[in-house]
Amino acid sequence: MFFPEQIELLQSSGNLGAGLQILFALIIAHVLFDYPLQGDFLAKYKNRHSEGGETTTTGLWIHCLTAHSLMHSGAVWAITGSFIIGLIELVLHWIIDFVKCEGITNIHTDQALHILCRIGYVIALAQLN
Repeated sequence: MFFPEQIELLQSSGNLGAGLQILFALIIAHVLFDYPLQGDFLAKYKNRHSEGGETTTTGLWIHCLTAHSLMHSGAVWAITGSFIIGLIELVLHWIIDFVKCEGITNIHTDQALHILCRIGYVIALAQLN
């Protein structure tokens, strides 16, 4: 857990400043893992409709999308110190990106949903004792 003092303040007194620091860290981690650290391979092959996503290796897209989501999940777990919130991130990130790759949503909706998840994680973290 990277922010034990802030999490303690958030959980004990609902300290807004502590919550905002945790949210800021979650958003920074999201940006890092969704852009520079995702890499071209995962960005391309997590989409089953991309060239090679379905055809190069059957099911390659599942592995790529899951690996990408696990990276995010690990960051959320490390920042919040909550395995459950990290696990929720794994599932939600996978679903949100899958829906985007299917063309049901676009990049703007995708990113808004990811940020809303992080806001929800801070709210949930404040409720955990």
